[in-house]
Amino acid sequence: MNVTKRDKLKFPKRKKDKINLDAKTDIYLPTYSFLITEFHYARQHEAGLLRDDDDEFLHQYRVSLRRSRAIISLLNGLFQPEQSEMLAITLKRMMQKTNLLRDLDVYLHKMDDYYGWLEHKHHQGLARFFDDMQNKRSKAFKELKQWMKTDNYKQQCKQVNELIERLSQAPTEAGQICCQQFGPKVIWKRAQKVLMLSRAISTDSPDSKFHQLRIECKKLRYLLEFFLPLFPAKQVKKQITTLKQLQDLLGEFNDSSIQQLFLAGYLATRKPNSHPYLAVERLLAITEKQQITAKNQIIQQLIDFADQQNIDSYQSLYR
Repeated sequence: MNVTKRDKLKFPKRKKDKINLDAKTDIYLPTYSFLITEFHYARQHEAGLLRDDDDEFLHQYRVSLRRSRAIISLLNGLFQPEQSEMLAITLKRMMQKTNLLRDLDVYLHKMDDYYGWLEHKHHQGLARFFDDMQNKRSKAFKELKQWMKTDNYKQQCKQVNELIERLSQAPTEAGQICCQQFGPKVIWKRAQKVLMLSRAISTDSPDSKFHQLRIECKKLRYLLEFFLPLFPAKQVKKQITTLKQLQDLLGEFNDSSIQQLFLAGYLATRKPNSHPYLAVERLLAITEKQQITAKNQIIQQLIDFADQQNIDSYQSLYR
């Protein structure tokens, strides 16, 4: 990561959608407007991303693509299936190109934490581990930068814009339902799914169940944010806050699972009893213990989420 702050680019500001989401508007119109605005916002981060000014440029680029993919999936009945599917596939391919770089940024962000967790005798080995991570990041960044400067990338961006434009030209019958009628149904359906998954989870559940719940929480949150103009802001924002607290814990748990796989893979490439091996082996043991603690925190947060008062707030607005 480039630590030079001298001429660092400013983060772009999000523009308002051209078509407002209100009760009487056909649902396909604000959805189309959201996708156009969100993809434009993602592309505004390209300059900072390519200069490597701050890894937040990459993060926000990915968040915008992810939000777009989620809305396409959650509201998939509004447009012609083949067009929606092609758009989702193209956005997924673009995101996949950034996966490795983002994962490495997450590890490098934890550098200070890792040094704090390990005894001083392991710091030399840990330093070599981070040297390896930095070298991998430099390579991953170079590959991503080269790809984003190719005609292939420009063509994919052009294709995304064209596909979004086509969506607006041929909405389905469902797409012409008013927002007030469509919004509550889709939110309530997703909320029920989150509640069902959360009630089925315990400390004995496999990591995959926590990961699935995290994805569904994220989708529910995107829906609440998208349809916020239709409902009492104070009540919905409280729902979003409660959901975000659960989502953050699930995100940390998921990161821990990925880190354990990554660390185990790293150990497989190093000689046993070498300094990097011993440091990462210790790091892996600590991460495993932290994950157990995180599970207990999630279970407690799930109890709060399933609180009758929270469920009543969903039923009163969306059922």
